[in-house]
Amino acid sequence: MTELSQKKRLLNAIAMKTVDRVPVVSMTQTGTVELMNASNAYWPKAHKEVKSMAELAVAGHSIAGLEAVRLPFGLTSEAATMGCEVDYHEDKIDYTPNVKKGLDSYDHFRIPEPTEGMMGQILEASKFCRKMVGEDVPIIVGVTGPFTIAGHIRGVDAIMRDLMLSPSTIRKIEEATWQVVANFTNALAANGVDVVAFIEPNASIIGPVYFKTFVSPYMKKITDSVKVPTILHVCGNSLPIMNLMVETGVNGVSIDQKVSITKAKAVINGRCSIIGNVDPVGVLLNKKANEVMEDCKRIIAEGTDVLAPGCGIAPHTSVKNIKAMVKVGKESYK
Repeated sequence: MTELSQKKRLLNAIAMKTVDRVPVVSMTQTGTVELMNASNAYWPKAHKEVKSMAELAVAGHSIAGLEAVRLPFGLTSEAATMGCEVDYHEDKIDYTPNVKKGLDSYDHFRIPEPTEGMMGQILEASKFCRKMVGEDVPIIVGVTGPFTIAGHIRGVDAIMRDLMLSPSTIRKIEEATWQVVANFTNALAANGVDVVAFIEPNASIIGPVYFKTFVSPYMKKITDSVKVPTILHVCGNSLPIMNLMVETGVNGVSIDQKVSITKAKAVINGRCSIIGNVDPVGVLLNKKANEVMEDCKRIIAEGTDVLAPGCGIAPHTSVKNIKAMVKVGKESYK
């Protein structure tokens, strides 16, 4: 078949339509120290400021060869916009931000506009990226999932207790956070973002019963209300919740290296695409380029629809190893 553009290839793969070969992207963070040096866009500035954020995001494509631009590089922007206090680690270039202090009250939540605060910065950075790469390169934005944002607002330890002792507290918070996520996602789509990856790390530690109660219904509300291809990424061994992940209505699931592609495909059974799952530390960070390529060949042979890291790329990963991953995808013509 005719060679597809990078955007068409990725969108076809996510939609399980015909592709000429496997696309290679990251649905998770792509900032590395080597890319910061090459683009002169460093954390923590690139976590917060439009131009630096866009330049570092585009470097993952233009320098490392990833077949999409992916931003931002952390999971705190939605919580920050809602009023949480974030530590950006001002003296470090290899740390992602974390929420230092949540909200004091859960009685009333103001739903911020997607143009406000850090969400607004990401929205503007996505527009900047589009100007830099043109129309044929896909842009992926990672949006923190509503349950993980609830953990930022309430505190992860408190949320874990609430699962059993105060489920109404979680529901009250998520009635706000799902709307924040949906509004933000629609604004990104309206401004040219091609794929939104929902990142729900906190969902990896609660098991199927709580996932069905506290993640599934809110993710389903989001997917029912947005008009852009969506991916759901959950860290760790997501196989016990894989069926529930698919039932949220996302177009694809991004899986951790701890999950067998073969086993995941058996559960998914053609209902959505599968993205993954190169080990970002054990392989991309710590192996040699030829070993990276061998592992990527295995993953493609097992049937991934999109070749991608199984979690965020470690900041000290070499560009050489990222290029090795991309090379395997480029050699996978059907």
